Amino acid sequence: MARIRRQPHRQAAGSGVSSRRAGLFPGQRAALRRRGVSGTRAGALREAALAALGLAVAALAILWALDLPQELGFLVYPEQVAGLMLGLGTAAVFLRAPPRPSAAGRVIDPLLALGALWIAGHVFLRFPVLSEGAFFHPGESLALGALMAVVILPALLRVAGPSLALILGGLVIYALISDHVPGRLQGRPVPWDEILAFLGTDSTATLGAPLQVAAFVVVLFILFGRLLVGTGGAEVLTDAARRIAGTSPGATAKMAVIASGFMGSISGSAVSNVMTTGVVTIPAMRRAGFSAERAGAIEAVASTGGQLLPPVMGAAAFLMAEFLRLPYQEIILAALIPALLFYYAIYLQIGLLAARDRLGAGDAGAAVAWAAIGRRSAIVLGPMAMLLVGLFAFNMPAGKAVVWASAVLVALGLGGLAPRRIGGREVLRAIAAAGRDSAQILLVCAVAGMIIGLMSTSGFSFGLSFVLLDLGRGSLTGLLLLTAAVSILLGMGLPTTGVYLLLATLAAPPLVRLGIGELEAHFFVLYFGLMSMITPPVALAAFAAASVAGASPMATAMQSLRFGWIAFILPFVFVHQPGLLMRGSAAEVALAAVVALVAVPLVTAAIVGFGRRRLSWAERAGALALGVVCILPHGGVAWLRAAEMVALALGLGAIGWHLLAARRGAAGSGRG
Repeated sequence: MARIRRQPHRQAAGSGVSSRRAGLFPGQRAALRRRGVSGTRAGALREAALAALGLAVAALAILWALDLPQELGFLVYPEQVAGLMLGLGTAAVFLRAPPRPSAAGRVIDPLLALGALWIAGHVFLRFPVLSEGAFFHPGESLALGALMAVVILPALLRVAGPSLALILGGLVIYALISDHVPGRLQGRPVPWDEILAFLGTDSTATLGAPLQVAAFVVVLFILFGRLLVGTGGAEVLTDAARRIAGTSPGATAKMAVIASGFMGSISGSAVSNVMTTGVVTIPAMRRAGFSAERAGAIEAVASTGGQLLPPVMGAAAFLMAEFLRLPYQEIILAALIPALLFYYAIYLQIGLLAARDRLGAGDAGAAVAWAAIGRRSAIVLGPMAMLLVGLFAFNMPAGKAVVWASAVLVALGLGGLAPRRIGGREVLRAIAAAGRDSAQILLVCAVAGMIIGLMSTSGFSFGLSFVLLDLGRGSLTGLLLLTAAVSILLGMGLPTTGVYLLLATLAAPPLVRLGIGELEAHFFVLYFGLMSMITPPVALAAFAAASVAGASPMATAMQSLRFGWIAFILPFVFVHQPGLLMRGSAAEVALAAVVALVAVPLVTAAIVGFGRRRLSWAERAGALALGVVCILPHGGVAWLRAAEMVALALGLGAIGWHLLAARRGAAGSGRG
C-alpha cells in the first residue's frame, strides 16, 4: 500500500485563528445579508451543507492520522483520501460564495459544487485503477483532468487570487510550445491531452505530496488553532506577551510582536494574521505614540515572521520535511535560531526607537499577574507538551501528534480547566470550521502540485536551473543575490505554502548544484519568498496592516523593510555559517549563535541611531561596521576569521559598556 511518508508535514493554516464567521470569507456575510439570503431556508440549507462538508474533511484527516484504515485492514491509497478531501473542500468553496445576481448565475455555483463532489467520489473509488497509468485508461484520465481544471481553478481564484493560476497557465503554454523556446529552456512539447491526463491521475501532480501534506497534517493544525482560540488559549498567550513586555519603552509594540509571532506561526498566513491580531495591536500601538506607518509595519513584520517560527512555520516545515526527506524534528530545530534572531532584532529595534522618541511605556495596571496567567496556562502548556512529547519522545508523525494535542485541548475545555469552557456542540463547530477553513490550503497545494508536476514533466525546472547558473556566472555570491531577487519576485501575492513549493522547485536546485547544502538552500529561498509580504511593490502584509492603521501603504511597506532588515541578511549568513541552522558541531553552533547575538544589537543601534543616548554618525558607522564584520562570511580565510574575532571582542565590549552605563544611570536616578 502506497502510504505517504508521514514525516513532518503540515501547514497550520491560516484560517485556524481567522475572524471568518460561519465559514464565510471576509465581506461575504454582509453580501448575503444585502441579498436577503441570511435567515432563509436556502441559507439554512447552505449552512448545514457547509457544516457537513467541514466535518467530513476534518474527520477524514483525523482518521488518517490515527491510521484507522490500516488498523481496520483496508487498502487505501493516500491519493484516494487526499482527493476526496480536495473535492469536499472545493465544494465548500462554491457553497460559501454568495449567490450570483442573475438567475443563470445562481445555477453555476451549485453545478461547480456538484462537479467537485463528483471529483471527490471518482478519485476515491477509481484511483487504484487509474494509478495504472493514463495509457491504460486514456478517456477516463482525460475527462478527470479536464473536470479538475474546470472546477479547481475557479475555486482557487476565489480563495487565493490569480497568481498561482497565472503561473499554471504559463507553464501549460510552455509545455505545449517548449520546442519553439530558444536556449536552455527549449524542451520536448507535451500534447494537451497528455497534460490533462497527467494532472488528473498522476501521483506527482494534483494528488501528489503537497496536497497530501495539506490534507493529512495542515488540516489538523488548523483544527488545533481553532480549538486553542475557542478554549481561550489565545487570550492566555496575549496576556503572557503583555507581561513579558512589561513597562519597558515600547512595551505595547513588543507585546504585539510576541503575540503576532505566536499566532502567526499557527495561522499560516501573514495577511490573515494581520487582519485578525492587527485590529487589536495596531490601535494599541497608535495610542502608545507610534505613528500609523510604524504601527502597521511592526504588525506586518511580526506576522510575516510567524511563518518562520517553529513548530508550525505556516506549514512550510512539513512541506520542507517532505521535499528533503528529513525528519520534521530536524527542520524545526534548524529553523529555531534564525527565527529567534528575527524576533530579537525587532524587539531590540522597538525598544531603542521608543527610548529615542520617548514613546509611552507599558501600562503596569493593564498587565495580568503571572499568578493569574499561570493558573490558566494549562490550556497552552498541556497541548504544547503533548505535541512536543509526541514528536520528539515518541517520534510520532506530525499529524498524529497534533491530533493528540487537540485531544488534550478538548479534554481541558470539556472538563472546565480552560479559561473558556466548551461543550460538545462547540467542539463539533470547531471541527466543522476547521474543515471549511482548510479549503484554501487544499486548493493551493493541489495547484502547487500541478505546477511542480508540469515543471518536471516539461523539463522547465531543469532548464531554469541552468539559466540561473548561467546568469550567476558560476559565482556563488552572484547566484545568491539573483536567487534572492527571483524569490521575492515569485513570492509576491502567494500564500506561504505556495511560496515555498514554487521556490523549492524553481530556485533551490541551482543553489544545490553550486554546492550549497539542501537545507540551507531551501531555507534561503523560503526566507526571501516570504519577504515579498513586506517588500514593495506587492507587499501584501504591509498593505493589509496599512489599511488597518489608516496609513500610506507604500510608507508602511518602507517602514517594514527597516523593521525586518535582519530577514534580508540572515539567509546569506546561514548559507555560509550552517551553525545557525544547527548544522555542525556544538561548538560551531554556539559560536554562530553568539556572533549573531552580538551583531544584531550593533546593526540595530546603527539603524535607529540610538544606544543609551543618540549616536553620532561616526558612532553609527562604527557600530554598523562591527556588526557587518561579525557576520561577514569568512570562507575559511584566516585574516577574515581574525577580523571576525576582533569585531566580536569589540562588539561585546561596546555592548557591555552600554549595559553597565545604563545600570549605573538607573541606580543614580533611583537614589535621586
